[in-house]
Amino acid sequence: MTAATASPPRRAHPTDPPKGRNATTASNATTTPKTTTTPDPTALPNLTTVLRLVQILLTYGRHLAETFDRRSTSPGFHLIARHFGTSSPAVILAHIRRGILRAAALHHVLLQRAASGRDLTRPPLRVRLKPQPAQPAAADPASNPAEPPKPKRPSRPSWRDDWLDNVENPLDPIHLPKFEDLVKQATRRPVGLSLADICADLGVAPALCQVSFWNDLFLVMMHYEGNPAIQLVRRWRREQHFQEEQDRLPTMDQSWPPVDVGGGRRDIIRVMGFFIGEPPVEPPLILAPEPPPWVHPATNPRSTQGKPAPESTGPP
Repeated sequence: MTAATASPPRRAHPTDPPKGRNATTASNATTTPKTTTTPDPTALPNLTTVLRLVQILLTYGRHLAETFDRRSTSPGFHLIARHFGTSSPAVILAHIRRGILRAAALHHVLLQRAASGRDLTRPPLRVRLKPQPAQPAAADPASNPAEPPKPKRPSRPSWRDDWLDNVENPLDPIHLPKFEDLVKQATRRPVGLSLADICADLGVAPALCQVSFWNDLFLVMMHYEGNPAIQLVRRWRREQHFQEEQDRLPTMDQSWPPVDVGGGRRDIIRVMGFFIGEPPVEPPLILAPEPPPWVHPATNPRSTQGKPAPESTGPP
């Protein structure tokens, strides 16, 4: 795999969060709020199901952020990057950080609801009836009002996220939303919409998920006004945009692993190491971290890989 274009320095989690507007944002992105209430599955069945899915997404996002530097330079990273709609490592990592914040905010709201003993209630399914065609009126130019102007089409497609458009440094913490604002948003919005935004920021796709986990996630989004069909269309558009971007300026090696050989799921497990819904692990394809500079080359096994053995110049 070829390295991507130059991008700002990447760190999964800043060790010293900046003071000011986002002082609590960076800390909350890596640690859940200090709420230890565990819901009772028998008393709060709906909330327990949603909370389990959010915990899985939060664990996946943190693992992906911690291993991002090694994954982004390893073979097959395009199988993960294509679900973000871009090949820019800085933009992908920024979205992962925002997804972690959103998952932590929703997790915090659900725990607060569990502490109050209130379960989630499923809203009734709304059936959309096909509108009946209007009866044609008598042709009378004087009585017919003027036709209303057609609504203007948006300048950007709805599946595109212009959050980081024309941003010089996408990884600057100032661009991240405040954790308190995300908590307020998760309190007001339906749970299904919050889960859809988290999945979009973390690049979650059915091919990357365990079958049972994706089925549960799909049903929860459908039951709580998340509209998973729109989420699938948005992800498909992202994949198309990623492919068009790579056709114009290829920055990733898409020749390995071959998606059409051996089945896509087999290739994904070789790249990911696990499916979302399973305990995160690192696959063997991830490059080992570079040794410290003070390690002698003779003791570094990476320094001798791919080099011919020295010729013998005499008796030992």
